Amino acid sequence: VENWANLYMFRSLSEYFSFLNSSSIPMQQAYVLTYIFHNGPSSISTICEHMMVSPAAASQMVDRLAKQNLVQRVPDQRDGRVRNVTLTEQGEIFVLESIAARQKWVKEVPSKLNKVQMEQITSALQQLSAAYRK
Repeated sequence: VENWANLYMFRSLSEYFSFLNSSSIPMQQAYVLTYIFHNGPSSISTICEHMMVSPAAASQMVDRLAKQNLVQRVPDQRDGRVRNVTLTEQGEIFVLESIAARQKWVKEVPSKLNKVQMEQITSALQQLSAAYRK
């Protein structure tokens, strides 16, 4: 499992970096987009705490992403003084494309395995996923 995790991480990161190189989005900004994609609307303070950057740095990243129409600031529903950062449709498309780029190589693996191997691997991965969730 550890060997597969290492291989998966290396190959996925390689594909992700290649995708980022072909885009105009720096890695830290791409991370902000991915964080919001997985965690939902987020305040600047939440983003800066998670990324371990200053509020000014987080705000500058969000400003750059907003200029590219990848995020927008919207009032918090519970506290109108707080503005949350949300993805625009373009921001969501960017994240989905980055995920597809990272995982593209995985889709090629089954063609190198026979049916029995695929069934065994599928079963093992289902068990591994279930163990992780416990």
